[in-house]
Amino acid sequence: MENLTEWLRLNFRVCLSATLMIEAAIGLIPQLRDCNVPTVVGNMEGLEYHSAALAALFFVLSFWLILGIRTSMVAAMAMALLVLPAIMTNPDGDPALAVKITLVSVFAVPLILYGGGRYTLYEVHEAFNLNSGRMEEWQKRGSEQPG
Repeated sequence: MENLTEWLRLNFRVCLSATLMIEAAIGLIPQLRDCNVPTVVGNMEGLEYHSAALAALFFVLSFWLILGIRTSMVAAMAMALLVLPAIMTNPDGDPALAVKITLVSVFAVPLILYGGGRYTLYEVHEAFNLNSGRMEEWQKRGSEQPG
């Protein structure tokens, strides 16, 4: 069962990273804004510098997610940076954007709670990482003195 959850978290990392990369591409390449893709940065009209900065952040966070660098924190930042601007720039609501926000939440919440899964480069055992069985085992191994 642990193998399955490891692979699921890896797949969630890849899916969230792909979503961020799509947002970054739409934000950095203006010709892509004419596509019929629901996007957060595409709705930020009149805020060109803000949307470019947000797209650059999405690009960096996407690479960090693929590599598995501090996955819990990066997933939390990615979720916040996708959901909050979508709500603030589109107060009337857009059903397609709502589906995208829901998918981002589904991908990000397990990563925030349990970490990145397999093939992470740098995973920190943080206080809100609920994989406590491994944490206790890791702490026991660190406290043993060579005899």
